[in-house]
Amino acid sequence: MNIRNIIASLLLVVCFQGKPLANAAMPGFWDVGAGINFIPFFAKDSVHLDKIQMQSELVTIMLYPGFAVVKGEYQMYNHSDTAINLTTGYPINSGFMNKAAYSVQMSDLYNLQVKVNGKNATVKRASSANVEAYHYKTLDHTDNWYIWEAAYAPQKLTKLTVYFIVNTNTAQLRKGYNADYHNGFSYLLESGRAWAKNINKGRIYVRLMDTLKIPSVQGVYPFKTFKTDGKQQMVYDFADLEPTENSNVVIRYSKKLNNFDFNKVLQAAPGYFKKIDALKGNELNTTGWKTVQAVDFKIYSKNGGILVIFPLIMAYLIPILIIVFAIIMWYKYKRKKAKQ
Repeated sequence: MNIRNIIASLLLVVCFQGKPLANAAMPGFWDVGAGINFIPFFAKDSVHLDKIQMQSELVTIMLYPGFAVVKGEYQMYNHSDTAINLTTGYPINSGFMNKAAYSVQMSDLYNLQVKVNGKNATVKRASSANVEAYHYKTLDHTDNWYIWEAAYAPQKLTKLTVYFIVNTNTAQLRKGYNADYHNGFSYLLESGRAWAKNINKGRIYVRLMDTLKIPSVQGVYPFKTFKTDGKQQMVYDFADLEPTENSNVVIRYSKKLNNFDFNKVLQAAPGYFKKIDALKGNELNTTGWKTVQAVDFKIYSKNGGILVIFPLIMAYLIPILIIVFAIIMWYKYKRKKAKQ
C-alpha cells in the first residue's frame, strides 16, 4: 500500500470517528421505577377498544427509600352485548416525553401479580417474535410485555387488581454530562386513553413510608396537582379524564442509597402486598389538604467532567492525532521524493 492510500485510510477512520457523543448526554430522568397502565397486547384485540371503558382507577403507591410498592384497582365496563376476551398486557420498560424532565425512561417492574374479579390470573412474559402486538407508541416490542388473559362480561363491571414492586434507587436526573442521583418514580397514566371514552374518576394515592416525609419529595409532576396532609400522604384526584402525556406522574425524592439490597425487598413482597391492601386511600377525605409545591427537577451536580473525558478523547483527540500523524507521514514522503 502506497503512502497516499495509507493517508486516505487514516482520514476515513477520522470520518467514522465523529459521532460518539451523539446520545451520550441525553437529558431526562433515567431508570425511574415505574408503573404503567395496562392495554391490549394483541393487535387483533384493538377492535374492542371502543367497547370497554375504564370507569374508575385507584392507584395506591407506597414510596420507600429505594423502592416503591404499587397496587392498581381498575373497574372496567363492557358496553357491548357480548362477552369479550382480551390478552391484556403491562409494558415492562417504556419512556415518554415530559415537561418536568424532558424525557422519562422507566425500568423494570417486579413480582407482578394480577387478579380478575378477585381470582388470580396467570401472568407470563411474552416471548414470541412472530406476534403482532398492539401498537402504542414504542411499547409494542413483544419481549417487553407481561401478559395475562381477562374476560369482560357484557354490560357488567370487571375488576382488575394489579400488584408489583419497582426499584426507585437507580434513577438519575441528567442534563448534558451532569447528573444527580435521586430516587425516582413514575406512573404512566396516559396509556389509559387506549380504552373507550374517558376515565370517569380516578385517584392516585401516595403514602410515604419509613423515614420519608413530605419535605423528602423534591419534585412532583403534574405540577401543583397533588394535595397533601403535610405529613406522609399525597393524593391526585381526577374525573372525566382523557389522559395525555401531561397526566403522567413523576416523583423525585430522597438521595440514592448506598449498599441497597433490592433482592431482600423482593423476598418480602408478600408482606408488602398485605400492607398495601390495608391502606384505604379511596376513603380519605382530603378537604383542607394543601397543594404540593414541590417542583424541583433541576440538576445541581457539576460532575460531568469525568464522564466527558473518555468520549472527548474518542471524538476529538484520537482523530486529531491521526491527522497529525498523516501530515507527518505526508511530509516525510514529500521529502523522500524530493531527494530522489
